[in-house]
Amino acid sequence: MVRSLLVALVVLTAGCRAHSRATPDAAAQAPVDAPDAAESPAVLVSDEELQRVQKRALYIVESEKGAISATDLLLARPDLDRARMNWFFTVPRGNAWYSVFGRFNPEDVFVPAYAYRAPIEFSGEMEDFPVESLPEGMDALARAVSAACERVFQVHGRKQLNPVVVEEGDGITVYVLQGFDDSNLYLLGGDFRFKFSKDGRQKLQELPLHQGLIPVSIAPDADGERPQFSAHAHVLFPGPLETELALVMLYPALGGLFVGGADQDRVYALSPDGTIREVRLSREEVLRELRPDGTFAPPESLNVEPEPGADVVL
Repeated sequence: MVRSLLVALVVLTAGCRAHSRATPDAAAQAPVDAPDAAESPAVLVSDEELQRVQKRALYIVESEKGAISATDLLLARPDLDRARMNWFFTVPRGNAWYSVFGRFNPEDVFVPAYAYRAPIEFSGEMEDFPVESLPEGMDALARAVSAACERVFQVHGRKQLNPVVVEEGDGITVYVLQGFDDSNLYLLGGDFRFKFSKDGRQKLQELPLHQGLIPVSIAPDADGERPQFSAHAHVLFPGPLETELALVMLYPALGGLFVGGADQDRVYALSPDGTIREVRLSREEVLRELRPDGTFAPPESLNVEPEPGADVVL
């Protein structure tokens, strides 16, 4: 299995702006704190950090599924009035997910125009919901989302943005991801994490998760083959990020993503099913494997070569 992973891996160049793709011979909800930047090349990613990345990625995936479902329903409305909205967000409350679309009035109060609700277990099954029945506190979330999106627009100049809002005990966290609609070109990077006060009025932290926008092409080559893996290197963090894993999980057509950190001998292989594998290049071995259920694979199972003729899936 290790050798098939390494065959797929291209040389990682320094910096998130550098990106490449490779085609191998054989293919191998509770919110938590967000990552801190790497302090030195010696920093290693702990088991707890990999579990945090996976758990938060699952949250982002569910939020985005809800937002996509709600947006589809919104655009199909015969009574849609775009003048009544300029911000949207999706958030879990109690036993349900809510997607809310609206705008701020002249008194700087957020006025919901359209809302949708889905069961907490199935965020992608949104249904129309009366705005007057929405839970309290949506104004604070809208305020945080609007400030975060406006800031990311200032940095990258793109209006196609996807906010993911997380309510936490000490405030509100907002991820802003880059949106795209080209089935052959995905955008990695350009993402931020913000922290706001509980009322959404004070920005407490602004953290760019990548240095720039990284286009990931999955367009077929001259032979009609699509790349099965992509790779890029970090300079800001020692390991994978939740937004990277979430992107791979949301869009399986991307295949796997290899992420290099401060330690150039270690890379992290991210898979659409949520698996994270840490690979040591110099020894051609898998060091850790975080499975989709949030548990680590037993060490003795990591570097067992497959039977002849067996498929190896990343």
